Amino acid sequence: MRLTLRLLSLFLFSFISGNLMAQSNQGISGRILDSISREPLEFITVGLFNKEGKVMLTTVTTPEGRFELKTANTEASFIRISFVGYVTKQLSVALQSDKSLKDILLSPTVSQLSEVNVTALKKMVIQKPGMLIYDAGNDPGNKGGTAADVLRKAPVLNVDAQGNVSMRGSKNIKILIDGKYSGQMARSPADALNMMPSNIIASVEIITTPSAKYDAEGAAGVINIITKKDKKQMNGALEAVASNWEQALNPRFSMADQKWNINVNAHLHRLRMKSTSAYSRNNFNDQGALLSSLDQTKIQDNTAPHGSANIAIDYTADTLNRFSFGFTSWFGNWPNNNRLFSQVSAANGTVLESYRQDVDTKAAYLGGDINFGYIRKFKAPGRELALLAQFSPSKDRSRYLSDRSATDDQLLYRELNNSGTRNSEWTFQTDYLHPFGKENKYSFEGGLKMISRNVSNDYRVEGSKAGQPTVLEPISERNDIFEYGQQVYSGYAILKFNLPANWYIETGARLEHTRLNGNFISAGNTFAKDFTNLIPTATLSKKLNERQSLSMSYTRRLTRPYIWDLNPNLDTSDPKNIVTGNPQLEPELADQAELSYAISFNSGLSLNSAFFWKQTNNSIEDFTVTDANGISTTNKQNLAANRQLGLNLSVALPLTSKWNVNSNVNIYKLDFQSKALQVDNKGWNAEFNLNTSYKLPGNFTVQAFGDYNSRIRMLQGYKTFKYFYSIAGKKELPSKRLSFTLAFINPFNETINQREVINSKTFISSAYNRNYNQTIKMSVTWEFGRLFEQKESRKISNDDVKSRPNG
Repeated sequence: MRLTLRLLSLFLFSFISGNLMAQSNQGISGRILDSISREPLEFITVGLFNKEGKVMLTTVTTPEGRFELKTANTEASFIRISFVGYVTKQLSVALQSDKSLKDILLSPTVSQLSEVNVTALKKMVIQKPGMLIYDAGNDPGNKGGTAADVLRKAPVLNVDAQGNVSMRGSKNIKILIDGKYSGQMARSPADALNMMPSNIIASVEIITTPSAKYDAEGAAGVINIITKKDKKQMNGALEAVASNWEQALNPRFSMADQKWNINVNAHLHRLRMKSTSAYSRNNFNDQGALLSSLDQTKIQDNTAPHGSANIAIDYTADTLNRFSFGFTSWFGNWPNNNRLFSQVSAANGTVLESYRQDVDTKAAYLGGDINFGYIRKFKAPGRELALLAQFSPSKDRSRYLSDRSATDDQLLYRELNNSGTRNSEWTFQTDYLHPFGKENKYSFEGGLKMISRNVSNDYRVEGSKAGQPTVLEPISERNDIFEYGQQVYSGYAILKFNLPANWYIETGARLEHTRLNGNFISAGNTFAKDFTNLIPTATLSKKLNERQSLSMSYTRRLTRPYIWDLNPNLDTSDPKNIVTGNPQLEPELADQAELSYAISFNSGLSLNSAFFWKQTNNSIEDFTVTDANGISTTNKQNLAANRQLGLNLSVALPLTSKWNVNSNVNIYKLDFQSKALQVDNKGWNAEFNLNTSYKLPGNFTVQAFGDYNSRIRMLQGYKTFKYFYSIAGKKELPSKRLSFTLAFINPFNETINQREVINSKTFISSAYNRNYNQTIKMSVTWEFGRLFEQKESRKISNDDVKSRPNG
């Protein structure tokens, strides 16, 4: 509480001092536009320099292309405006009084080197109201990795060894690609992130309090991965990656003229995953007496070949009409073969059962996204109408064959589980943007959207015939066809106000109506649910001066269950630990708010911070129970309230012009409460990472990264701490357009280790997991091409589906 009061006092002091400073400072402001399209340019870097070329202040432009620089220092000589793919512009200034420049036009062309030596380093993390932006493209340690590696370095996020992502302790998040829904991400975000090469990622937006424009799905927030858009007439790159755990080939190519823009990229990846785990569970009766004990050892060593391909085509008919087409396909096999040794003992230590389980799995999948878009601009600047449509078909074919054998290798029982899933999804969306007021400082944004999903899962299970373990016969009660439909109808409206004295207000609301229906064909059981949710959002921000800003935001989020949460098909590949779905699962609703503060100093030090609060009353959580035979069953339940209160800090410090340090800290308190389970599990969690890079002579760069996570609270228990670190070196040959990166991941530790403990009245379990991750990785990248103008296309962003967990 003392820390909270001190930081709030700092905010108030900064607010007052910022306004006092603003009264005496001189300022320069303006708007930056694309020289061809005359559209405002966002995230353009504007720097104020003295006569020696030393940076005095820097800022980035708003979505309206506006910037403002204020300082009491009268030694300012010029401003420098720069952005990748645009010619750098330099304008002389004299700050005797506030000055507003005419619209500044930037031309898309090859960047020219200035004769002035500018000593400034680019920030790795930028804070905006309700979001943080991680500049992944400028991190040399990301070469040769995957999207999962990139997200490990992003603020607020946590990524485990399998690639599962959480935000502030919750996995209920939505992941978009260029603002676009991805069926691949919805199917399994961990698999999708491990399939996406890091070399195509420019930045990552971590949206902690999304506006009404975003679908309400994703209780924790939204992650938007922005891919690189090289502004070249003909541009290509080929990256080859080799390590002791993975091999990858990542080609990409683009070409364009004044009307056409075509981008193609592909990814071929072979990933090996190895792990071991030791699991123990003590089972008790209602009086707390020990009934039995289970001890297991599992060994997994799998290779997953997979790939993806993407093509995006934009056609600009004229200055007011633009058409787009996109196609993405993904394919592969993600097996989960394992060998499991199990022993069951009575309370007195007598061995009751001992066996070996060999599980052979197939998990083939194929899917795609096809989207069409049309954007109509108007003569009034900023006014725009967008029509979008997308079709996302996919199919999965999974199978496991499980053999249970005695210690003398005699087959005891065999089970075959075949499951086939087909998904068909249509999305239609329209968005309208209308600026108004003097200099278009206000704007209205609204839209309508319809999503129709239809999924069918046909699962068939066969087991050993009594007395004949090699002869299989159908298990009728575990055979069925589960048909599931989900329709979501939504509309939103947002008002944005850029007010005097650097105030900004955004208020909006989103209305979503959802229809769910399920049908078990063989059993004859059906269910149907309808519900409507009003999602309010609000943001208030104040730019205190060129170095400080404050913002407050609020939103409501929801998480809908999907077929993998509802499907009752039993996974009994481990007969002592069964996993299934819950057809009675309800959506969860979460209210969340945050107060953020950003400050930067002349030294280059920048600090982004945010207090956050979230309350979920019907949280969807994994829940495990055991029966009288000591067999556990895990599914998802609405059994608990989940409250969070915490602080995020992101710090960037350029120690010299060549040495940069970035760090992210996430501290929060988790409080799980369940009257039904009589559970009150609370405690503090902490996540910390440090990233540093140094530029050496001869186009060498070295980089080091470390990540530490403390104990993580869960509804029924906790996970122990874990850490991850890497060292990388990069050598560039500009004349050959070649770069070589050598990376060492966990060079002094063979495995990443973590223990998971679950406590309940009827059992206590402990799982010690060891994931092999010690890696030496080499990547080679060759790039070619010329600069060209890049048009921005609109994409479908179905961020309303709860992503499928992995691992």
